[in-house]
Amino acid sequence: MVLHMLAVFGRETAHPPVLIESEEALKKTHAPMLSDSEQAAEDAACAKVIDAVFNAAKPASRHKQLLGKGSGFLYEASPYCSYAERDGVHVIFTGEVSEWPGIDVVSTAHDAFVRNEPPLEANDAAWLLDFYGTFGRGASESTTERALECLARVKGTFAFIIYDAVHHRVLAARDSEGVQPLFWGCTDNGQLMFGSVADDLEGCNPTAAPFPSGTLFASERHTVAYSPGAYGWVIVDDDFPGLIMSFQRTKEGAEGWRNVKAIPRVTSKGVVCGAVYKVASAQNMDSA
Repeated sequence: MVLHMLAVFGRETAHPPVLIESEEALKKTHAPMLSDSEQAAEDAACAKVIDAVFNAAKPASRHKQLLGKGSGFLYEASPYCSYAERDGVHVIFTGEVSEWPGIDVVSTAHDAFVRNEPPLEANDAAWLLDFYGTFGRGASESTTERALECLARVKGTFAFIIYDAVHHRVLAARDSEGVQPLFWGCTDNGQLMFGSVADDLEGCNPTAAPFPSGTLFASERHTVAYSPGAYGWVIVDDDFPGLIMSFQRTKEGAEGWRNVKAIPRVTSKGVVCGAVYKVASAQNMDSA
């Protein structure tokens, strides 16, 4: 049985990469900052999606978190699905990791058990928070590069979403083998969604697609200040599409990462309907 994990992000929180959006959503995600009424509508849309999945079957393990700005999380708590929050960073995690870079989770848990002490971290989501703390909180480029280096060394199967409310950053990743299910898509209102169950992303049709295994998605709102002359400074929010990057090496021992390609999906009427992202094979780096 697949455990439900769902994340919804508003237009001011996360921007999807090219071709994940529908044509209608594209008009909205690259619009100016939301008005109060638009923000309220987005919050209501997020709550509606989260509540629909939450109310579909109400196991005691199912929980939800509404995070504001049209964003929210839903998860089913279990040893293989967990949520954690610290200092404005929210994470949900599915799967099982035996070793994070520099941390052997199995040995650490065993040592704590032998000493009759509580475990160092309560669950994998808490370990993920520790892991995220090693990425650095500075510039986006250094953060994502550090994340790719770390993810390449993780041992286990996983799918996770990180929302850093302080730095306006969203990260999502899926293990290289694609063992843990993860889907993503964009609603016509421009909200980006991730989920472990495809049916939970019904509002993203027709653009919902499997999240590519062995990749990291990164979106961050960039605030830029510039001086137009003698009239002071102007501060604007640059609207960059999110990035999708592979953390699989081109070959063993190599420094570079494999390419990620967007393969457009075309309807029977010849209309482009979203895209499926794929990581290029190690044998042929020019194809996906």
